[in-house]
Amino acid sequence: MLVTVLVMLPAVDRLHVTPARDVASDYVFSLVQWEITNFFGKWVHLAGELLPGKKPSREERVALVDEYLQTSLLAEKEERLLEGRAARSGGKGLSVSRETLDELRALQRSLRPTAEEAVEAELSAVLDKESFGWWGDLLFPPVDIKFGQMPTIIVTSRRDEIKRLERVLLEPDLEGIQRGVLEDELLEEHDLSAIVGNLAGLSTYPTLVTDTDSLRSVLRTTAHEWLHVYWFFRPFGQSFWSSQEMATLNETAADVAGRELGDATFVRMGGDLDDNARRFLPQEDRDPRFTAMMRETRRNAEELLAEGKIEETEEYLKQRWWNLRLGGYGLRKLNQAYFALHGLYGESASAVSHIGDQVAEFREYFASVGDFIRALSGVSSYEEFLERLEVERARNL
Repeated sequence: MLVTVLVMLPAVDRLHVTPARDVASDYVFSLVQWEITNFFGKWVHLAGELLPGKKPSREERVALVDEYLQTSLLAEKEERLLEGRAARSGGKGLSVSRETLDELRALQRSLRPTAEEAVEAELSAVLDKESFGWWGDLLFPPVDIKFGQMPTIIVTSRRDEIKRLERVLLEPDLEGIQRGVLEDELLEEHDLSAIVGNLAGLSTYPTLVTDTDSLRSVLRTTAHEWLHVYWFFRPFGQSFWSSQEMATLNETAADVAGRELGDATFVRMGGDLDDNARRFLPQEDRDPRFTAMMRETRRNAEELLAEGKIEETEEYLKQRWWNLRLGGYGLRKLNQAYFALHGLYGESASAVSHIGDQVAEFREYFASVGDFIRALSGVSSYEEFLERLEVERARNL
């Protein structure tokens, strides 16, 4: 697994200076440093559990996951409240609140390793049922996650075309004001559209997963990111950056399969899929109005850009952003880079390609999600995927 990490790092921790790295140099998140800090920590904890009487039962570990996620949410809420009070009072009279936050963070740290292992074990069991084990229950790559604060990401696009140019990981929790400063600098100094967005997971190794979401969402994210690591060793994942279509195909397939694997793990851990079910539908089904508005916006923006009307496009996007805000949709910014970031996912409201529908159709032709995942593993181009889709379509007539 150390070899895996060393092979993966050069692709995600580039050292050469680019516009986004230049402007955001004070805030860049180093994956190399993160790996050095986190890769071996879990194995030390696991070694400690080998001592007699140290390893909790499965039931204890599963129950502890909920406690950990609730503690993480409480700590996050308390920290936000504390920051707000500090801003209003100049930092006076906050000792009691600081003690509460420190206690929550200490509890969070103590629960984290066991919560991570519980999620890893439960998803691994689901993957084993889908026949991903090599010998017996040996799984490669093993499911290995790290809960914690997620880095943010800055994405740039050309102004005359919705086309992603750069993606650079930045420090977690960048304030809205600072995000705007970075975006404005890229526009003014490099003539690039830019946006700083949030992440829910990152396919490092261990996989970095947010701990401030619901259990079902966390499990879906964990499965999604494991799939990227799994496909990394196969033509499908290795062709991720070969074209925009392959990037969208990878992300969309990971969304589709990740939902199924995550939900199966959720049920295995005692969850009820009927609880708040609408929240977990694909975005088009969850909020068809927003999806229709965003896809119309993107199509209109692309038509204007095709005519060379850059300023008119940006004015149009500002107007649409304001209308969306008035309609209750709290988008921080809407520009070319927004669509370059979110349009990568074929099922998102910002996508206008047919890849989302094509992946959904391809999934229908396989009896299990495991067969679907393996069928994609050997695909190395979008054209090859379309050929496979035609073959499966003809076979199922």
